[in-house]
Amino acid sequence: MTTAISRNIPPQHLVNLMNPLVRALLRSPLHAAMDRAVLILHITGRRTGHRYDIPVGYVQLDGRFVVVTQHTWRANLRGGAHIEVTQAGRRRPMHADLDEDPALVASTLHAVIERIGWRAARRQIGLTINVGRTPTLTELEQAVRDFHLATITLDPQ
Repeated sequence: MTTAISRNIPPQHLVNLMNPLVRALLRSPLHAAMDRAVLILHITGRRTGHRYDIPVGYVQLDGRFVVVTQHTWRANLRGGAHIEVTQAGRRRPMHADLDEDPALVASTLHAVIERIGWRAARRQIGLTINVGRTPTLTELEQAVRDFHLATITLDPQ
C-alpha cells in the first residue's frame, strides 16, 4: 500500500555542498533568481552562541513566511526567537515561532498545500503527495510524525 505522503529531500552531503553556494547567491545581486523560494535564517545557538546562516525553502502564507523542517537546529527557536532573515536581497529582523505539535503542524501544512497546490508541495516544501489531492489532516499528521516535521512561522517585526 502506498502512503499518502512521502518525503522528498536531497541527501545531507549534497545539502552541505550546495548551502555555501545558495548563501552566496542569495546575498549577491543575482538573488532575484531564488527570492520566491529560498531565504536565509540567521540564528544564534542558545547554548553555544554560535551563529548559523541556514538557507531554507519557504512559502508565503497570510503575510508570513512558513518554513518546514526536520532538522535539529530548530531547537534554537523553541519558545519563539528574534532572528534575522535575508530575503529578496535584504536582511531584516523577524520573529520566529516554532511549532512541533503534530496536529498544529498538520493544520499549517494543510493551509500551505491549499495555497500552493498539492503538485507544488514536492518542490516547495519537500513533500510528495501520492494521492492526487490535498491530503487530509489525518494523513498530514501521520507524515509529520513519520518525518519528524515542524513548522517555523516568521513574522516581520
